[in-house]
Amino acid sequence: MCDQIYLASSSKSRQMLLKLANIAFTVIKQTADEDQISRNNSLEQVTTQIALAKMDCAVLPNGKKAGEIAYVLTSDTMGITSSGEILGKPKDKQDAIRMLKSFRNGAHTGTAFCLDKRVWDEQAGWQLVAQVARYVSASYVFNVPDHMLELYFEHTMARFGISYLDVSGAVAIEDYGLQFVTNFSGSFTAVMGLPMYELRQELDKLGFKFV
Repeated sequence: MCDQIYLASSSKSRQMLLKLANIAFTVIKQTADEDQISRNNSLEQVTTQIALAKMDCAVLPNGKKAGEIAYVLTSDTMGITSSGEILGKPKDKQDAIRMLKSFRNGAHTGTAFCLDKRVWDEQAGWQLVAQVARYVSASYVFNVPDHMLELYFEHTMARFGISYLDVSGAVAIEDYGLQFVTNFSGSFTAVMGLPMYELRQELDKLGFKFV
């Protein structure tokens, strides 16, 4: 019998990556206030702090029996421009256009994930067995020309269900966005929101049963 992950994320990209890897998951809520995390540190520090904050605020269902194991996953993705501006999700279309234009000069995107292994105690609730926090990144150019910006917004939503307002820097490199990616170095899935190679490594170390 395979294990599953409690995924504290509503990201469609992350859910798709787990499905493609045949990793079972259940989406749960998390209540962290990301705005409380300072952006004055490095991209690795900021994304890692947010992923850890999300883990602290993950809302797990109660276990069903003593000794039950749960794997809990949180993640955060952000980009940083060549001028050093850390980019989260855009506020509106104009903000998204500004961010996309900045990525034409080259950008760096990083994803931090936090992975917990917990065990259910009928008196004390979920108890932490092990926790891993890991950061993975990539550098690339994402060049959507002016005359294709509206098509990019339209197709990423229509073909994959991803809104430019829901992704870091308004960058969706998968599917329709592939044609705008160049000079890529690093983890492709980290830019999508979840570095799958590194996640599989850490799950394997924690004894996760794959199928």
